[in-house]
Amino acid sequence: HQERMLGVMKSAFVIVALCSEGAAAFQAPVGSMSLRNGISKLRGRSMLATRESALNLSMQTVSSGQKVISPDWRLAAFTLAGAAALTAKQPAVGLPFLALGGLFAVQTNRVRFVFDDEAFSVQTAPKDESGELGSTGENIVVGGENRWKYDSWVNYDFFPSKEFPILVYFKETQTPTEKWNEGPGQLDKEGGGQIHFFPALCNVEEIDQEFKARGLPSQRYNPK
Repeated sequence: HQERMLGVMKSAFVIVALCSEGAAAFQAPVGSMSLRNGISKLRGRSMLATRESALNLSMQTVSSGQKVISPDWRLAAFTLAGAAALTAKQPAVGLPFLALGGLFAVQTNRVRFVFDDEAFSVQTAPKDESGELGSTGENIVVGGENRWKYDSWVNYDFFPSKEFPILVYFKETQTPTEKWNEGPGQLDKEGGGQIHFFPALCNVEEIDQEFKARGLPSQRYNPK
């Protein structure tokens, strides 16, 4: 029984580490006030982007020439709900997932996934009525701007699937080769680029449509 529990806890912490690294890679750590604000946002919104959010995103697209993918709160909501139930029975396993759900809520509120004519980027949501997106700074795992040109893309995917997305994955060759084995790159057995994971905090159908419209390759969803 103890060996089984240790196995479950080990698996849980691996999942939490991978997801939290992806969630934090595009944004500096946030304080407790931001966490509370993110969770409050989650409680006050529908699991899908509201009509007002969709209008605001449309306005950003028109004004900036960019395509901003709608946020999706379902991963944060499901993680928090599942973690709460798990914590009641097994606190040692559930608490990390509870923290992860809070991080997902904050990042869903703050992070935006953006397509322009040349590249895919990760930016922050507008803070005022100007509608201007903000910078996420350098990637905390491999450094460099969180913007990758389309011609550097090797592959993208959704895990475990597009129908049940938890992580979005892509591989690119823009990152200097000496960085390819850092962070999640240590998990890559094939090589040939830098891999990235981020939680599915946006509308996956929208982002997949944009991936395909930009001609980005995917072994599973857009084979070349």
